[in-house]
Formats: sequence, structure tokens, C-alpha cells
Amino acid sequence: MFERDRSRGMAASGPSRREILRGASFLTIAAGAGVLSGCSIFEESGAGTDPGGDGSGDGKPTQVMRLGFPNFAVIDPQVITDGMWLALRGVFEGLVSQNSKGSDVIPAVAERWTISPDGLVYTFQLRTTAKWSNGDPVVASDFERTLKRLFTPSSAAAGGTTMGANSYQAATGIKGAEEHLAGTLTDWSQVGVKASGDHELVLTLKNPNPGFLLGLTHPAMLPLHMDTVEAQPKEWQNPGTLVSNGPFKLSTWTQNSSMTLVPNENYWDRGKVFLTRIEITLTEAVATGTATVPYENGEVDIVGVTDADALRFKNDPELSKQLRSVPTYSISYLAKLRSENPALDDVRVRRALALSAGRADLAKIGPGLRPATSLVVDDTPGWDPSLAVRENVEEARQLLAQAGYPGGKGLPTVRILAGTQSPMVDVVIDSWKKNLGIQARADIVESGTYVERRWKVQTGDYIGFYFGTFAGLHTWPVMVGVLWGPKDVQKLSLPAADWARYQQIESDSELTPVQRNQQLDAILATKATAPSKQIGQLVTQASATRDEAAQLQLFKQAAKLRDEQFLYFPLMWQDAMYAVRPTVKGLELRAAPDFFYFKGISIEKGSA
Repeated sequence: MFERDRSRGMAASGPSRREILRGASFLTIAAGAGVLSGCSIFEESGAGTDPGGDGSGDGKPTQVMRLGFPNFAVIDPQVITDGMWLALRGVFEGLVSQNSKGSDVIPAVAERWTISPDGLVYTFQLRTTAKWSNGDPVVASDFERTLKRLFTPSSAAAGGTTMGANSYQAATGIKGAEEHLAGTLTDWSQVGVKASGDHELVLTLKNPNPGFLLGLTHPAMLPLHMDTVEAQPKEWQNPGTLVSNGPFKLSTWTQNSSMTLVPNENYWDRGKVFLTRIEITLTEAVATGTATVPYENGEVDIVGVTDADALRFKNDPELSKQLRSVPTYSISYLAKLRSENPALDDVRVRRALALSAGRADLAKIGPGLRPATSLVVDDTPGWDPSLAVRENVEEARQLLAQAGYPGGKGLPTVRILAGTQSPMVDVVIDSWKKNLGIQARADIVESGTYVERRWKVQTGDYIGFYFGTFAGLHTWPVMVGVLWGPKDVQKLSLPAADWARYQQIESDSELTPVQRNQQLDAILATKATAPSKQIGQLVTQASATRDEAAQLQLFKQAAKLRDEQFLYFPLMWQDAMYAVRPTVKGLELRAAPDFFYFKGISIEKGSA
């Protein structure tokens, strides 16, 4: 996810292939939350000088940044959790990093690289000065061994967007990676990863991908100190054991409570690390309306601002000066829950609910909100109004009547499952009641319960949707191929009984990876709806097409067809908004799931 080109005008020939494919592998999930809160709080702390609290003993002024962050159990960047985004901010460092705008990459562990004329082979030269926090040199084999671990089948789901899944994003496109992860390819030499020397790494793609370099800034591509991981598979993430190569290293970690990071004295670019210490409070979901209290009490220096708080900040003469935003950061949406009751299996009912969700009222909740007319945001290069699905209450009422529920009569109560209280959910429920005459209510549960329940088959008296927010790079491969991708749509289209069978096979530990994937693919091939399978065919064709105009049209066809199924439907396109005090310097907010890097941030006293 990066800063997008917000211009609407496009040349007659359409966007370039680079614009279409740029960085096609960044996404994250907010489990029922309106906006990710992964960087909610900083606090300036500690007067005087540091006699060596960062290990330097240089007597420089203490700079302590305090940060609120969603609780996580593992920091392993190869598993989708909030921990992988913290790892990316500064605990580990990959071959390249994002620039300040997130529009391109800059050298990191790799100081330079070359690309073959056919666009398939990338050869990276690693810095000879790059070291791990224990003093070991960072070498190419560290990356190869780490990627072999990433691409090896495990108990985690093989790639995807859900918590706990393997974090590799297929749109990165490394040759043989998907097959090796699926277990259908076992010969590692056939995978496009090779350490050709201590400081040379060669990565080979299956198809040219101009977004590949940006793809390398995803947490999945971070290196691990594999000697430690392999020697201590259960302890390698613990304080005192974790070996990292980023600007900061792990000092303390109290599970479900707090974490402390301190500078990595062996980091190759130590001169650009200014903070003495980062103190992290691991938090659960914060009650609506209370998140900004520490900031307004002068206790913290930066806080995420949403909904009514954002409107209040914007209208306040002083607070408005401290408000910063990341435009069109994410998409809030509803996704169909599977149920023994078939009411929502009828696309007419789903469409009726989508066309009457009250998006105009949703936009009034706070600044930075716009009615979403497509799962592809409108600043994606090549987007045009033909993709838009706009609200139409009269059509929605007719569709309900055609489906056998005139005036909402006979339709079971429609629920919205969410992992935190959200005014968006309340507005949608009120709109459905007013516009369609149906019964609807919110089902707010603890975030862990939310994650579990949204995949289960609900009982016959429970129908509805789960509420979530996704954020991803605004390119066609991400918007159509990764976020709510073809396989996700196919799985959501399965009848309840077939979905239950699908989950049973997924969890069958007696099956080999090959057997498991064969059986799962067979269910999708025979039981998924025809439109959902056609979406997959269109995305596959688009990914393999070299002609830019033809590729764009294929992605558009897939996007339009997906929206017309209403298995997922968007509610709002929304900015990410933050209040930041002037004492925080060097903070570069980017439209990426980690929002910013720790490197380069400092705290200046007396500049407020």
C-alpha cells in the first residue's frame, strides 16, 4: 500500500504496465475494526541525558517513544498477525525499503541490484557492512534459507489475507514459490531463489512484474537469523534470543502487556537511528470515543483518530493543525456469512442489502469518508465510472419482493458480526430498517471470537455479514487478485455444507499437502458458483497478458463480475487520520499497513 496517483485523467492509451502492476503484494486486515490502529500512540518521556541507556553511553538527550500497538502473540513476519507489521517497522530489514511516499524503493540490506533484459532475473548485491544484532554478517544465504522456510508447507494456511495464514503474497510472483508452498513442487532448485555468493542473491520471477521491488518490502520477505530459528524453534522470538538486523532490537517482551525496543548497535546505518528506546503497550480494542483521551490530556504525541473524533478534531482551531491523513487508505466492507439458512444465497437479497446500506449517512460520521461504489477504489489507475454500483433503494425493495420478502416480511433478522463497536455498523442497520423494513441488529463480539465465527457455518436462525476493513496497494493485481481474490470469492460462494466439508479437509492433519490441495481444489471446481470461477479465469488471463490495454480490460471485467455477486460489497473508502504533536520529527506517514518506519524518527523537546 502506497501513496496513489490521485489524478483522474489518463492518456488515451491507458495507464502504463508499471502503473497497473506496481507493488502488487501489500495488504492487511483489520478484524472488524474501522481503521487499523497499529500505530496509535507515542509519548515523549524522560528529561535529561542518557548515560548509556541505549548502549551507546554517548550522553545524548534521552528520546523515548511510547507506542500503543494491537496485541500479538508472535513477531514472526512469515505469519499474518499484527506482529509482522511491527517487525517491518524496524526490527528486521529486507533487501529494500519504501521511500518516504511509498511510491518506490530505496536500498536497504541490498545496496544495488540489476534486472535482466527480459525482466525475470533480479540480482542483488548485499552490503558487506550489514550485520545481525549479535554481530554476525548478513549474507545472501540468510535470505535463501528464510525464503525456503516461507515457501515450505506448514500447518498455517498456504498464503492468504487472514490472521494466522502464511504471509507470502502470490502476486510477488517468484518462480516456483506457490508450488513449493502448496507442496506440489519439492525440488528447491526449481524455485527462483539462489544465494550465488556471500553477498549476492538472485531472485527469478515466473512472469515480468514491474511491482516486484515494492513487493519485496512486504513483511513476508524479511530475513531471519536462521541459525537461531533452527536451533531454538520455540524460543527464537524471545527477548535475549531474538536476533534481528533492523535499526532496533528486542529488549523486553511481556506477553499480552508490553514490549521494549532499543537501538541495534550493529545496524549498518546507525547514524540515522535517533530514538533511545521504544516502549510499546500491547493493547486490545479501544472503546469508541476514548482513543484520543490520552492525546488530549497531553500524555501522548500521536494517536489514530476516527469517526466522530476526527470530525471534532477537524472543527477545532488548535487540534485541526495537528491532524494528518493518509488519503483513501482503506475500504470498509461487508462479507456474507455462511449459514444453514439459504436466504442470503439468493443474489437478489444480497444486492438489495448492498443497494440500501445508507452510504450518504455513513459519510457524515467523520471526515475522510466517501461512499464506496466498487471494491476497486477510484484512484486506481484506469478506474472508470462503469465499475460503479450505486445505491438505489427502490430497486432494492423490488429485488426483495422478487426474492419472496416483500417489505422485508419473512426475511430472518440480518446480523452484522463485528469485532469492535463501530458507528458504521449502527448506520447500516438503521438504513436497512428504514429503507427495506427488515429486522437487523449488530452482533459485537471479542476480536478473537470474531475471527473464529466469521468462518463458521451459522445455525439456521442466523444470517448476515461480517464487517471488516482492508487496505492494499491501489493497483489492479492487488484490488482484484489479492484483496477479495478469486479463491476467496469462490470459497465464499460455496453452499454451507460444502464449506463445512472444505474446512474439514483444511484441518485434516493426516493428508499430505498435495492431497489436501487436490481435494480442496476439487470442491471449488465442482461446487463454487460459475461466476466466481469465471472471475478466477479472468484474473489468470490478466496476470499472464503482456499487452497493457488487454490486461486492464481483463482486470476490469473480473472486478465488475465480482462486485455483481455481492458476496463482498464495499461501504466506504476512507482516509487514515492521525493527530501528531510538533515534538515528533521525521515521521513519514505512508499508505502502507505499517504506516511508517522507526528509523529517522526523533523527539524534540520544546518545539510544540
